[in-house]
Amino acid sequence: MTATIGTSTLLDRHGARRGDKAWLGTLMASADARFVVLVDGRVVVASNADRSETHIRWLTRRELLALPLPGPALAAPIFLGTEALDHGGRFAIALGRIGQLGGPAIASADPEAELARALPGPLVDLRSLAMQGAMPPAEVSLVAQALTLANWHATHGHCARCGQPTAPADGGWKRQCGGCGTDSFPRIDPVVIMLVTHGDRALLTREARFPDGMWSTLAGFVEPGEDIEHAVRREVAEEVGLQIGAVRYVASQPWPFPHALMIGCMAEAATAELTPDPAEITGARWVDRDEMRLLRDGRHAEGIRLPGRQSLANVLVETWLAECGR
Repeated sequence: MTATIGTSTLLDRHGARRGDKAWLGTLMASADARFVVLVDGRVVVASNADRSETHIRWLTRRELLALPLPGPALAAPIFLGTEALDHGGRFAIALGRIGQLGGPAIASADPEAELARALPGPLVDLRSLAMQGAMPPAEVSLVAQALTLANWHATHGHCARCGQPTAPADGGWKRQCGGCGTDSFPRIDPVVIMLVTHGDRALLTREARFPDGMWSTLAGFVEPGEDIEHAVRREVAEEVGLQIGAVRYVASQPWPFPHALMIGCMAEAATAELTPDPAEITGARWVDRDEMRLLRDGRHAEGIRLPGRQSLANVLVETWLAECGR
């Protein structure tokens, strides 16, 4: 069984055409163009009264020009793709705080307050959107795309080869060095996230950085020269001391903190004795199916819970419960 938690195909990204400046200019000037504003890693959203449904707040060009935005932000928006129905271009405008990388500064004595008052919706960070589960998965994926590109631009203003300034190209999907001519492209860091099982039990762990009461699955970065299976086995052994046998891919999820790709797997443990690494793990416990259902439904007697339903950790748990019977 392969789970589906979102989609990265909401827009056509036009890899073969986004280097055409004239074409991009026409898309940006069209009445069908829409823009999403990112401020310091947060996105402008539109929600219903009780915030049970949330969507990206797309701005028209006229709405965008009415905002107190700096000229550089308007001159080089990030091209996200075109919408299937009206073929209109979709773009992201990324801004950062004064004195910080993350986009052009807002020209005002109190820029963040001025912009916040002018925006047609609240600013929400992606982690909250993913945890709350109120935004459709396809839109969460699109926000992740925009934030990943924005994060990359914020930290790659100079060439890694010669140190000269770089400039965005191809609608924001490339940066070109003005000195040596080197092209650089957005980086993606692969991260394995795995639900470890042993018989009819699954492993949940807790890290100090987690919100109060939240338990989740293990995760860790893939190191150079590793395949996914080796990374899963190494991370589990390092963090809780278990030996892992079979590893199976389940699903993936973009996670722009700042530019990760989460690769979700199921991992079968050959041993059950846990020896958590105290530098990484503050708690580790085996959970049977009945207890996992209580966690999933928010009814656990200890008040502990799983990550939000749109998180890949939650998807791994749901996959395990579906395979063993609800």
